[in-house]
Amino acid sequence: MLSKAVLYVDPDETARRRLSRDLAAGAADAAIELEEVATAGALRDALADGSSAYACVVTEYRLDDPETDALALYDSLRADGLATAPFLLYTADGSETLASEAITAGFSGYVPKGRTDSVERLREQLQTVGGPDANRAGRARTDQRAAPRDPNRECERERDLERYRTVVETVGDSMYVLDESDRIEMANEAMADAFETTRDELLGRPVDDFVADEDAGRIRSTLEAVRAIDGRTWKTVDLTVEVADGTTRDAEVNVAPLVDDGTLTGSVGVIRDVSERTKRERRIRRLHDGTRRLMAATETDEIARIVTEIAADALDLDLNSVHLYEPNVLTRSAARAPGESEPAVGDGSPDATDEEQGGLVPVAMSDRVLELFDGIPSNIEPGGGIAWDAYEAGEAIVHGDVRQAPNVRNPETPIRSEAHVPLGDHGVFIVSSLETNDFDPEALTLARILAANAEAALDRAEREGELAEHGRELERQNERLEAFASTVSHDLRNPLTLATGHLELLAGRIDGDDEIDRHVQELEWALTRMDELVENVLTLARSGRRLTETEPVDLAAVVERADRTVEGDLEVVCDGSLPTVDGDEERLRVLFENVFRNTVEHGSTSPVSHARQDDGRHTASSEPSVADAPEDAVEHGSTSPPSQTQEDAVEHGSASPGSQGTQEDLDEETTNRGERVGGTVTVTVESTLEGFAIADDGPGIPPGERDHVLEWGYSTDAEGTGFGLAIVAEVVEAHGWSVAVEESDAGGLRLAVSIPS
Repeated sequence: MLSKAVLYVDPDETARRRLSRDLAAGAADAAIELEEVATAGALRDALADGSSAYACVVTEYRLDDPETDALALYDSLRADGLATAPFLLYTADGSETLASEAITAGFSGYVPKGRTDSVERLREQLQTVGGPDANRAGRARTDQRAAPRDPNRECERERDLERYRTVVETVGDSMYVLDESDRIEMANEAMADAFETTRDELLGRPVDDFVADEDAGRIRSTLEAVRAIDGRTWKTVDLTVEVADGTTRDAEVNVAPLVDDGTLTGSVGVIRDVSERTKRERRIRRLHDGTRRLMAATETDEIARIVTEIAADALDLDLNSVHLYEPNVLTRSAARAPGESEPAVGDGSPDATDEEQGGLVPVAMSDRVLELFDGIPSNIEPGGGIAWDAYEAGEAIVHGDVRQAPNVRNPETPIRSEAHVPLGDHGVFIVSSLETNDFDPEALTLARILAANAEAALDRAEREGELAEHGRELERQNERLEAFASTVSHDLRNPLTLATGHLELLAGRIDGDDEIDRHVQELEWALTRMDELVENVLTLARSGRRLTETEPVDLAAVVERADRTVEGDLEVVCDGSLPTVDGDEERLRVLFENVFRNTVEHGSTSPVSHARQDDGRHTASSEPSVADAPEDAVEHGSTSPPSQTQEDAVEHGSASPGSQGTQEDLDEETTNRGERVGGTVTVTVESTLEGFAIADDGPGIPPGERDHVLEWGYSTDAEGTGFGLAIVAEVVEAHGWSVAVEESDAGGLRLAVSIPS
């Protein structure tokens, strides 16, 4: 029993009264008289009163003065010679760090407040430190702190051990002290609880009983390494400990040596169970590895299968499945009841009928799902239960007991708890358990992360599937286009060759008739024109085929080659260095040739050749248009007499402004066909941030027509084919680039080609 009263300081009056009542409620030999004060000042006054002597002082950590806590108050009292009794820290702000700081500051003990055993633990501490000689012992400890340390090292060691004992008894983690032979000299209740035994059973046992030999060796080597460091230092060792029932747990042990005169006399350690942390890290690592597999998968079925495997293996969610939405699947739907506007949902009812509609189809499931349901679960129709509710809501829904859910599909299901996590518009990821409320928050969080990764993988697979299908469709279109072009080329060139040969024979037999000579010249022009059209169709078809192989191409060299092949008054200027691009050199040469020809034809064209505007639509091209007047005249009756030909020409707008379709007009057009007047035009090719650009100083394209100039069949020239810039657009698209029609600084045409990085 304490020989004197205990002085207790706490700003909380309710806490003071409760503790005073609880300590006084013990047996006669365990009853403790408690004297209460509310403030640090009142505590100081009570200790300074020479008429009073206390067996122990119990203090809350937080006091009435926000700038003063129990540790600071203790230092102040000790400096004034008033801290002669043992001090115990009894606080709700408990932590291992605070306990260590209190013991280091000189407190004789630490007890956390607010636990079921807090009062009993405080009573034990008071009995330990408040015996008949408590005041003298406390005064001796205070004197030792104020004066030089006692040279008797044994006393120092005893004092250190006393502090270790206090810490070991009060902190929440498992703590122990080993002697020089690695046997447990002291262990706290937390350690006994963790190892599912008693403290008495722990004392005297070697540490090898609880850890593997190699782990015990690592502890010893760690202690030796710590000793080699100047000053006492903690180090951490990761190991596996074995509890009473033979199970093992992952642990983290902080160890420090106890040294006396340079000799290792034992060690102290704190054991922390890190099994949950290790499990969490292992889960996250496996989830990360599984995500890499998801990102590498290309098919939806494969992605779904990987999701179920990750959930079972990495997240310990062995009852799981993935259902994906399909627009047309066979589902069970109940027959419509009398008076109902919509069919009633029923699961296996006798009136149920099969029908095709959108639904969720089980694509992948874990082995346990297959065993539990004796096969693949059925499809889920719209409104067909809590899984559909989650999919339709687009939000994860967790049921602690599915039998309590209002829209449960099968009330007799063996499933108890279930989580439904949507995969965007793709479907739903279902996790189940046979126990109620069986999902911990961490597992659900990781399941949501897995579902988000699966959704991203499904999005990517869908995009790649669409791109692949688009590519296949483009390839089919290209093949059809080239087959068409080849057919046209073959079927037209044979009769063209035949017609050209007969015309040459005919021309040799005609002599001196101007009227007949003029008709022969028209036939020669028409045949040449048709040959050019055939060649352009072939070029257009071949330019538009998607590239399968590319190589680095020096644009400057390509521009130079194209410039040499184009006739006319043209000056090509390279403004700065041009980039090297990945592409097809021959197709790029065709691109520049068509742009240069377009510039020559349209940049220096006489007013006569600009007569036709094709209903206001412009297409820059160096080639005659298949819809232009001479062809239209031929197509609509070129074998008719000249007067009919003139009418067709007028009807299709091929005559110059003011023309009445006279024979003189036809003669003038024949005379001027192919004759270009005007000065030299300049084309500038330059590098841009996005790729490159080609600009000229010609008449340009009106803003309203720029969206049309890259389409075939548009031309501002009565003799243009409308293929020139259409071929340019095809070459650009075949490379996967894009082109924009703009106005140049000189007011002409500018084609800006963008190359994706």
